Amino acid sequence: MDSSPKNSENHRLKTRIKFLEKGAGDLQSCLAALRANEEKYRQFFETDSDAIIIFDADSLAIEDFNAAACQVFGYSVSEFLSLSFEKVCVFKEQTLSEMIREINRGEKEKKILRNHFMRKDRSIFPGAFFPGSFKSESGKKLFAAIRDISEKLKIEEQLKKSQEQLFQAQKMEALGTLVAGVAHEINNPINLVMYNIPLIKHIWHDFKPVMEANEEKHPNLKYGGLTYDFINDNLDQLIDDIDMAAKRVETIVRRLKDFSKKSSIQVKSDISINEAVENALRLAQSTIKKSKVVVNSVLCEKIPTIKGHLQSIEQVVLNLVVNAIEAIDHDHGEILIRTAFLKSEKVIIIQVQDNGKGMGNQTLEKIFDPFFTQKQADGGTGLGLSVSYSLIQSHAGEIICRSKPGKGAEFEIRLPMEPEQKSVKVLIVDDDSAIRKLLSRALKQEGNYVVKMSSNGTKALIKLGTYLPDLLILDLFMPQMNGLEVCQSIIMEKKLEKMKVVIITGRPDSPKIEEIKKIGFINVFSKPLDINQFVKDVGNMFFKDGI
Repeated sequence: MDSSPKNSENHRLKTRIKFLEKGAGDLQSCLAALRANEEKYRQFFETDSDAIIIFDADSLAIEDFNAAACQVFGYSVSEFLSLSFEKVCVFKEQTLSEMIREINRGEKEKKILRNHFMRKDRSIFPGAFFPGSFKSESGKKLFAAIRDISEKLKIEEQLKKSQEQLFQAQKMEALGTLVAGVAHEINNPINLVMYNIPLIKHIWHDFKPVMEANEEKHPNLKYGGLTYDFINDNLDQLIDDIDMAAKRVETIVRRLKDFSKKSSIQVKSDISINEAVENALRLAQSTIKKSKVVVNSVLCEKIPTIKGHLQSIEQVVLNLVVNAIEAIDHDHGEILIRTAFLKSEKVIIIQVQDNGKGMGNQTLEKIFDPFFTQKQADGGTGLGLSVSYSLIQSHAGEIICRSKPGKGAEFEIRLPMEPEQKSVKVLIVDDDSAIRKLLSRALKQEGNYVVKMSSNGTKALIKLGTYLPDLLILDLFMPQMNGLEVCQSIIMEKKLEKMKVVIITGRPDSPKIEEIKKIGFINVFSKPLDINQFVKDVGNMFFKDGI
């Protein structure tokens, strides 16, 4: 065995080379893994939908950012690299330096914070951001992952508003049931009092000469502990006071009834909002003159009519104007009434603004509650605004108030346009011309119906060959071809399968009724028809569920 120094040295060299080769291989593996991780995190960094900005902890100079940051803030790559982080922040509750110190101390890390940020166009947006820090060769770095939460806050605000409206509606519904019962219980006794007051006054005037004659004979006689002179001087006024108090109770009862019937406005017609405002101002004219408040109106000329109840809208505007006058406690009062039409939203706006004493948040939360009033000493019942709220709700609208103490108030009514209803094509088939004309007139008056008529089943089938109605109103018993035979024919026609069919008959006990129901025609009405109910039922077939 060769154990010369030279061979030993060679062996050591070979061993060291193998070790170095293995170390080099391991290093290459580590570098490859490091590059893979770096690429993975770089992809994560670049593809993250949140804006990520990395900046120096001392100078706050922005050193890196992802593509989302460019999109959110609107800067180019070169522009971003020339900025410091403070240029994109709008700190309101604390300074940026205070925030940075807290991040450096670890107090803000692992927390999602909210702040405002500024885009290149200088627009401000609310953002949620996650701050953090890390160390690099060039020193400590900070980062912020920022998300624009404008839409989120908008949705939260809308949800809060919807919840408040739901709560208010539920509260009003419960109170409506309660006050309806109270109004009913008070109504009969107060009517009795008001009926008897004039009678008592007549009796007093008829009895007055008798008491006067008796006073001459018995000058010290008292009636109920009162002298004749006191009664003679005061009884008329006492009766008038009772009458005034009874009428006040009667007014409260009437308003309670109005409040409890908030959704009972059934009869609606095409109304002009400007006309309602002008009528309300005429009704308030005497109050306006006494108050010496200047009332101006700016009414939009191009406002479409809406389906509504004119007197109800007049009452709401009148309530708001009178309330505005009463809220003005100085000698330079002004009220501005405006109307507008938001075409994009299909909403009509009525605004009533005043420069009165205004209200705080605590009052604003309660102004639409029944019986809430700040004018109790002056006879306020606290029902005006709650009734107004209910009347606007019955028009599927909303009424909101904006106010601050000493800054006046603005009430805004938003009334949505009803969606245009598609015309419903109707074919009326009946051998009685009076019935045909009656049904045609009733449908045209109550809805958007286009009506054609036929006098028997044969003519109806011929017409159905070229005319496809949405609704067929069909008499069951007619000459030549009866309603059952017409139905048996139309079920074979595929193009008529979506057509709704209503059967009318003066013989509801006929076996043909069961036959016609068996083949799928179940809408059967008996003559004589309750026309109003019939038209309502037909309308529900279309305008509730759609054609």
